Amino acid sequence: MRNTTDWKKSLMRGCIVWLTIAVACLAQKTPVAPGARPGTTVPAGVPLRVALERRVAIKRVGEPIQGRLVEPIYVFDRVALPAGSVVEGHIAEIGGVPARRRLTAILNGNFTPPRDVRAQFDALVLSDGSRLPLRTSPSRGTAHTLRIATPRKKAEGHNSALTGTRDGFKEMDQAAIRAFTAPGKLSRLKSTLFGMLPYHRQAWPAGTLFSGVLQEPLTAAPRPVEARTDCLAVAAGEAQEVYARLLTEISSATARRGARVEAVVTRPVFSADHGLLIPEGSRLLGNVVAAQPARRFHRNGKVLFVFRQIKLPAGTVQGIQGYLEGVEANVDAHLALDSEGAARARSPKTRFIFPAIAIAVSGLSFHQDYNAQGVPDQDIAGRAESGAVGLGWIGTLLAQTSRTLASGMAFTGAGFSVYSTFIARGEDMVLPANTPVKVSLGARGGEAGSGQPVRRSLH
Repeated sequence: MRNTTDWKKSLMRGCIVWLTIAVACLAQKTPVAPGARPGTTVPAGVPLRVALERRVAIKRVGEPIQGRLVEPIYVFDRVALPAGSVVEGHIAEIGGVPARRRLTAILNGNFTPPRDVRAQFDALVLSDGSRLPLRTSPSRGTAHTLRIATPRKKAEGHNSALTGTRDGFKEMDQAAIRAFTAPGKLSRLKSTLFGMLPYHRQAWPAGTLFSGVLQEPLTAAPRPVEARTDCLAVAAGEAQEVYARLLTEISSATARRGARVEAVVTRPVFSADHGLLIPEGSRLLGNVVAAQPARRFHRNGKVLFVFRQIKLPAGTVQGIQGYLEGVEANVDAHLALDSEGAARARSPKTRFIFPAIAIAVSGLSFHQDYNAQGVPDQDIAGRAESGAVGLGWIGTLLAQTSRTLASGMAFTGAGFSVYSTFIARGEDMVLPANTPVKVSLGARGGEAGSGQPVRRSLH
């Protein structure tokens, strides 16, 4: 009996010793700061969309530039890089001008045609002052970018994030607003007159938008997002609208029916009760339904594509029906969407103005005024107009040498204008890779066969 009691006492002493050692080891560990989270890595290949804060004159390679992120960068369900973050970079390349374009510009009196200039971004400055070094691929700047929506969305009065300057993007600052604001009539007139000068310095205006693709992964501290503000929240019974970017280039010149189309989701989608429905990084898989290349008599190209599946990061594939609801494009691309979501090149109505002027000037070039003594008038202004229609500033000077030459240049210019406006091949529709799009998703087949929007939470 005594041996049993001694054995129990020894066991208790051993337990107390081991418990003391364990407590001492735990006390020596460094405490974790409340709310600390591991870093979030933005993978290489993700484009950073940066808008310049101020005008930048193109002078030399290495000239510093500064802009701001116009859209946040998400990783799965959290913000990795917030919108409005300052991005610093430099002018990386100043290319030459192709001989054909230079000759055309000179004939129109422009001796300083625009060069192919690209920018590269080197650092990102967060709101707390911390700096993240980065390296992006050299990218061209787009002076004016439009957010285009389908006519159906406009008619229904929905608040589309791709139709205005602020709608759907509450994080926008002034640089972003300038990037997505179409130029006014006065601004366009100034740009036209400035471009007609024989010599002028090339510059990027404030709001010029760049899409620099990350060449290396970037690690940043994640930030939680509010489902109702920073990203799309879906109420019960509503269709899901997803922000994405194209991974494949789509062109009406090369697209064929059945061709594969792929896009990646750039913003997470939450339910109204904050449940994660679609994380960033999900893939939208689809195909071209119809394609029409540009044709003669100025018939423009058109492409319709539909997304059939969504592939979540976990590998789950689900059937959907996704239609294009909005797209971002350069204002000079004259892009438009019809009610079915088909993207097409749109011919501006202003294209008829110059042919009308050219025909009128060529007809007036035969008119000859005489003074009181019956001597033919030199008609300097009339000859200048005739020459300008044909060869721009160069034609204006050459036309003063001969009335016949001035008339010939006027008819040549009018003929070329009529041909290019009414007879020549139209414009093809092109959506480059990484083009931001907005897609409306509806369920189809399988688990979502009820016809209701996909609402499976991933939490």
